[in-house]
Order: sequence, then structure tokens, then C-alpha cells
Amino acid sequence: MMIMKSLRSRRFLALAAALTVASAGLTGCGGSDSDNSGASGTGPIRALLAAQPATLDPIVGARSAQIVWATMLEPLINTGSDLAPTDTGLVTSWTRTDATTWTFKVRPDISFSNGEKADAAAVANTIMLTRDSAASQLKSYFGNVTAIEAPDATTVVVKTKTPQYDIPDLLTTVYLVPPKYYQEKGSEGFAAAPVGTGPYVWSGANAGRDISVKRNPDYWGTKATNEGVTFTWANEAAQRLALIQSKSVDVSFDLPPAQASAAKAAGVEVVSTETAMKIIAFLDSTKAPFDDPKLREAAALAIDRDAIVKGIFDGQAVADAGLLNVKPGQQPTQSVTADAAKAKELLGGATPTVQITYPAAQYTNIEEVSQAVGGSLEKAGFKVSYVPLDYGTLVKRIVGRQVPGLSIFAGVPNVAVPDYFVSGFMKTKSITGNCPDPQIDTLAQQALEQNDAQQAAPLYEQLNTIGVVQKHCYVPLYRQVFNYATGPGVSGVVFGPLNTVDFTKTTR
Repeated sequence: MMIMKSLRSRRFLALAAALTVASAGLTGCGGSDSDNSGASGTGPIRALLAAQPATLDPIVGARSAQIVWATMLEPLINTGSDLAPTDTGLVTSWTRTDATTWTFKVRPDISFSNGEKADAAAVANTIMLTRDSAASQLKSYFGNVTAIEAPDATTVVVKTKTPQYDIPDLLTTVYLVPPKYYQEKGSEGFAAAPVGTGPYVWSGANAGRDISVKRNPDYWGTKATNEGVTFTWANEAAQRLALIQSKSVDVSFDLPPAQASAAKAAGVEVVSTETAMKIIAFLDSTKAPFDDPKLREAAALAIDRDAIVKGIFDGQAVADAGLLNVKPGQQPTQSVTADAAKAKELLGGATPTVQITYPAAQYTNIEEVSQAVGGSLEKAGFKVSYVPLDYGTLVKRIVGRQVPGLSIFAGVPNVAVPDYFVSGFMKTKSITGNCPDPQIDTLAQQALEQNDAQQAAPLYEQLNTIGVVQKHCYVPLYRQVFNYATGPGVSGVVFGPLNTVDFTKTTR
């Protein structure tokens, strides 16, 4: 692990030096130091991301891209500082009429930026798209919904087959789309020029280079204090550091620990936030080699999350041994502790082959993390191969059940209730589908039928123990500490633990 850290440091220093010299010419990332739009405080806020968003369609897109689309589109229900639903958004109240019926009131007199009405019919249509679209990222969460009706312009009634306590929570990650425009354009057309009700509107894009939004002068809420935001991206962390140091961008997101430390040493303002996002290794129990429970246990015991956090992140991540503890600061009651000797003993001299698939450049230090996981498995006796993919391709393959062995990617509980991971990862009909088990499905249903998350908590502890400790289908690794840097005079960037960013108060 320490060798890996040393090699990474040398590579970073060499690349950072080269990019610092060359950064003035990287106009695709916001212009040079002499760019008047940056120095004068006029023009859009220049935000640098780690990767280009795969799609700006919130129906089919992974929530990692919401940093861009959420400037233009709004969730049906807002969340507060405690990550619970609030009445401040498009939906202002909700009541549980009976065990299987929820009634929601929609804020009146709101319109999309193209003039369409953002009324109850639009809300109902968006929920139906989320439930019924074949490629919907949230499809598995709404399978229990049997009817969605809009009896009048400000009322939506959602009926479920069986009781489901978390419907309001789920609507905090459903982003409202205009029915007519979305139908006319389709998913790809909508993603090419999104239309929403948010504080910004689409301004344009240069393919593969940047995406711009501008202030919505007709926004129903508090209007943005800046003119807009231009998003660019750079896969290399050293480049993101160089560009913030050269003042070519106003805010640089997703700085790994080494770059964050270098930025601080150079006098750059860096904000660090423990997020709800956690990196997880998923073992496919439906295919070889992990259809063998003994091999899953061996893999789970071989992987040392504490060593990964210490050796790769310099402690700037939080080792997390649980799957369903979705809020920062929580830990499960039962977990798996690394035991390399026992892992090797379980293999008994066998050398099964394992494929490790991961999204290249999607997460902080994901290459090093994947190599560390692979190295641990090799020490136990596994033969390891690596398959780095772009994030969009990985998601499609996971949904299509085309990723055997072990895959590493983030779980982002955009809804801060445990069922978000249960329905997303644990149920037989989940996004990953990597651990089908009738017992899990039964317990998941029982949990949803409770009155609230507090009553369901013991069931979620049981589910976590089954999936992580007993069946070893999931190897939680760590919770991400997210670092971002801001340029001189830049303030008001608000990054939330659920992977959300509010630019409306950002100034420079």
C-alpha cells in the first residue's frame, strides 16, 4: 500500500508541474488568467468537474450528474439540513390518507421555462415516467405504486399495492420534467437541452467541452445572485488542481487528498465534507466464481478497508463496514473484519479467477482502490483481471446483468432512508440484482410496511447482517470525504452530503 502511495505522489508531482505551466492555454476549461470574465466578477461561475456527465436526463441518468441538471430542474420535494423532506419545494405537503394512499399538494402557479404548466398533471407524469421507463434509474423504487392520479391542478394521489412509508422520501430525488417537451424530444433530445422549473435555464453546450446555464429571470423562488454557471471537466486530479491554482476556474470539484493538501499549502481555499456516498464492492452471487458462498466469504475477509483508507486516502475518507447505514456518522451493529489468513485458508490452495470492473476516472482514486482490492484478493490466492469502463457503460452492463465477479462503484443514498439501498441493491429486482434471496425480498417488504423508518430500523439491521455479514454479497469500503477548492474571492458554493450543489448564492 505504501509503495502505491509513493508512486502516486511522484506521478502527481510531475503532472501537476507540467499542467501548472500549461494551464494558461487551457481555454476549454474557462479561459486563462487574463480572461476578464474571471477577474472582473462578471460572467458565469466556472465550475470544473471530474468527469463529463453521461446524460442530463434525470429519468435515466445516474445521480452523479445532478450537480449539472439540478441547476435547471428541481426535485418534487426539497430536503432540509437533517436530510428529511421539507415543505419548501414544488410539493408543499403530503398526507397518508390510508395505509396505501398518499395525497400530495403541488405549489400553484409554477411554470417550466418553456411555458408549460408545472402542475399536478406534470408531477403525476414524471412519477409515471420514473416508474415505467425501461431505463429509469429509480424504476425499482416505484414497483409497488399501482396508480398515480391528478384530480385537480394542485393535487396528486399515489396509491400503492402494499403499505410503503417512504414515498415522500423517494420524491426528493425525482426531478420534475415537462410532459409535452419530454415526450416530443425523448430522453436523448431532452438531455441535449433540458427544460425545468429551476433557478437556471439551459444556455448551450460545446460537445465534449462544456455545458452552460444562465440565470432564470422568471424563477418562482429566490433568484440566483450570479449570471449563470459554465461546467467543464478534467479527468486528471492534477489538472483540476492546476486550473484552480491558475485561476482558470472558480471552483474545482473532487480533489483527492494529495491535491487537496497541495491546494491548501498553496493558499487555495479547500472545503472538505463527509458525504453520504460510499464506495462498495459488489460480488455477483449468480455467476462464477462468487456463486460459491465460501469464495465470497474469502473475498470479503481478504479486503482491508482500513488499509485502503490509510494507504490511499491518508485517512481522508471514513472506513465504513455497513451497507444500510445511509447517514454520515452511522455504523452497523454487525460487520466483517479483514482476516487475510482466514481468507487464504478458505481458498485451500485454489486459484479462482476474479474480474474486477470499475468506472475509470469516476471517483476519487478509484484506480488505486481497485488495484488495492485486487492486490488483497491476489494475496489470498485469487487470480485477478481488471476491466475499467466509463461510468455510463458500467451502469448499462450492471443493469443488464453483464458484470460477473466483483464490481466497484458508489452507492449514493440520494434519499436518506435505508430502503434506498435495499431496493437499489439488495432485492432480487434491484439495479444490481447481485444477491437474489427470497428472505431478503420478504424482509425488505416487511420494512416498507412499517409506519416509518424508525420502526423499520431493526429490520434494516437484519438485512444488513444478511447481505454483508452472512452472505458476503456486499463489501462496503469507505465513505467519501469530498474536497473542492474555490478561487480567490469566490464564496457561497453549498455542497450537501447527498451529492447536491447549490450555486445560487455563489459570487466572485
